[in-house]
Amino acid sequence: MKFTAGGMYRAYYAKFCSIVQSSGTGKSRLMIELRNKGVIVLYMNLRDPRDQGFPMRDLVPARILTEDTDCTQAEYTARCRAFFTAIFQTLQEDLSSKLPQLCSGNPNPVIKSWNDQMCNMGSNARSEFFQKVHFRYQETLTKISESLLKTSYNNMLMVLQRIFNEKYKDRHDPKLVIAFDEAHPLSSMSRKGFRLSHIIGTTINCYSNQRIASVWVVFASTTPQVADFSVPQSIHDSMRVAVSGELLYPPYRHLGWDQNADPLSGTSANNVASFDHIVGFGRPLFVPMFLFSFSISLTAMNRWKSVVGKLDIANVSKLAAQKLCKSMSFDASDANQALAVLSQRFGLDICLGHPDAVSYLEKAVGSYLRICFSTTEDKMWAFTGYPSEPILSCVAAIMLHGRPDNLDFVLSILGKKVDDGMVEIGQSGELASRLLLLIAKDLFIRKDPPKDVIRDLYYYGSGDAELMDCRKVSLIDFLEYLFGQTFWSRTAKEAKAAFQHAYINFSHWVSMTEFISTPVPDQTDTDSLSARCSTKEWTLRHWHRTSAVQCCHLQPLVDKMIPIYFDDPALGSDDLNRVSQMFISDKAGENCHEHDLGLVTRTHDSIQCLSNLPYIALLLDLDAKPKLNVTFQEKEPNHAETDRCLRIYASGISDTTFPFLSQRPTVARQLRGFVSRQKEVPSQTNLEALVKFGSTARLRNLQWELQDA
Repeated sequence: MKFTAGGMYRAYYAKFCSIVQSSGTGKSRLMIELRNKGVIVLYMNLRDPRDQGFPMRDLVPARILTEDTDCTQAEYTARCRAFFTAIFQTLQEDLSSKLPQLCSGNPNPVIKSWNDQMCNMGSNARSEFFQKVHFRYQETLTKISESLLKTSYNNMLMVLQRIFNEKYKDRHDPKLVIAFDEAHPLSSMSRKGFRLSHIIGTTINCYSNQRIASVWVVFASTTPQVADFSVPQSIHDSMRVAVSGELLYPPYRHLGWDQNADPLSGTSANNVASFDHIVGFGRPLFVPMFLFSFSISLTAMNRWKSVVGKLDIANVSKLAAQKLCKSMSFDASDANQALAVLSQRFGLDICLGHPDAVSYLEKAVGSYLRICFSTTEDKMWAFTGYPSEPILSCVAAIMLHGRPDNLDFVLSILGKKVDDGMVEIGQSGELASRLLLLIAKDLFIRKDPPKDVIRDLYYYGSGDAELMDCRKVSLIDFLEYLFGQTFWSRTAKEAKAAFQHAYINFSHWVSMTEFISTPVPDQTDTDSLSARCSTKEWTLRHWHRTSAVQCCHLQPLVDKMIPIYFDDPALGSDDLNRVSQMFISDKAGENCHEHDLGLVTRTHDSIQCLSNLPYIALLLDLDAKPKLNVTFQEKEPNHAETDRCLRIYASGISDTTFPFLSQRPTVARQLRGFVSRQKEVPSQTNLEALVKFGSTARLRNLQWELQDA
């Protein structure tokens, strides 16, 4: 880093970087994995003493750097310098004693041997190393100086020159990584007015700006404050300039997702609800690795399912709930917990520019498992969300419906956030539609659940049991629950027969950013990042992870898709030939849009979901007068099978259209509230109306005579 201080230019160059991301994404693993790249890894964990997670807190570095910080800035500076001096001296002693044993000039065997011991979190060698560091720290603290720190650093580089060889002299490739995990305590402010991270940053600068060497310090945390290390309160951000590179590296996200998921062909579509299958999706290290030492091979270590083999399902579920809510129990009246549970399943979008958005997103990434996808270059805004993790969706659903009034509480909190303008509702009732359909399925499957499914956080059976919220349920029965017992009497008798083998299984919503089908001129020349799967595979992949789709804003004709699977032996053994779709079009205006239902077709160029199986087109006209109309085109001779469609027009959020809501009047009222807000000007936009003059052709953005003072 470079910045100026006190009006006088001084170049600071501290070789450190930060890893910031949500919990369970493998930040610790990333740092430890460097050991397999020929890098010396000195791993230290600074977690809070009340946190019993794994890797456990390393007492020596944690106490030196994070405890008793009511000292003066000069005293804390001395502690940091003495600590790094002790590290360099102990590393020099440990590694130099092993180098003469080498028969060749290659230092990698020594590095590997040292890492094997020091990256084993419970090893005696690790305890002995930090005992030596503590002894040298105490010995050095009373006589520490800037020159002693630099001398210790340079001596280490000289004595270990077979490791820090000429090959790396002018490169930034790491050969030694000093890794501080759970580093957020370092971002705190001392009562004496200095920030701990600033002193550590200047300490790193003290030894690293005099000589280019492949020695890096890495700070890892779930909180974004560690990305601001080296910038104290008194030094403005505008004075800080990054050397060679971007202001901020992309968010940590390079170890992949779904690393333990079964391949598409590895599980039958009829078995996708099993715990063993669903648990493979999502962040690779969701469960803390407290059962393992980091000396285990990476192949064994990163396997989610090997963790499941050590933890029973109940403990996995309870841990997931605890991580999602940052609490041992779910409190539906807590806004952060409520938004976490709803966001994970219903795809809540946070409004860009809302005054509370930045602080909420930082808190959600740091404590409630929200993932950071990217940031603006100036770090003023982070693009975040809850990716598809069906195991979390099931846990969220269990908490959401754990008590009869939980759903009412969380929707009330959501209503306040919508009123305040922090949460997007969409332009055509998209949020209300997502809530309506998934809540209906939640209530339907809980009406009379089988006894052998996983329906709470206390299941102690085998992993082949099905998660209730991922189970396939009869489409015929669901539609009858959603629209009332007379639903099928409104259609031709062939309609019910056509869908007698049809099932749905969605547990959460995911959002698209492109059309369902965008023609590619020549698929053979398309690179792997641009290649598209067929619409059948697209549908089947969503079925496998029990997700439903919120289409992109400009998607023609439809706004949502729910996968349908036909469990019919007559269709053959290939699951790709057993999928169809329910397409949903959302409307939120007062006028009736029933005539638009006939326009919905899956053969449109932007959809292209061709199949011999029937499909469903549902138009939800949520703010119109209550009405339900159902039609089904009977099969005619020489008529294309792709055109057979059950068309459902459902308007208004009322007991007439959706009878199940009669049992949940508060839910119905909240849903109607979300729809009615589509036509209202939110309170916080009254001031914005003429500030954004000309932004629309509406009177509120043009006719200043009517504006209230």
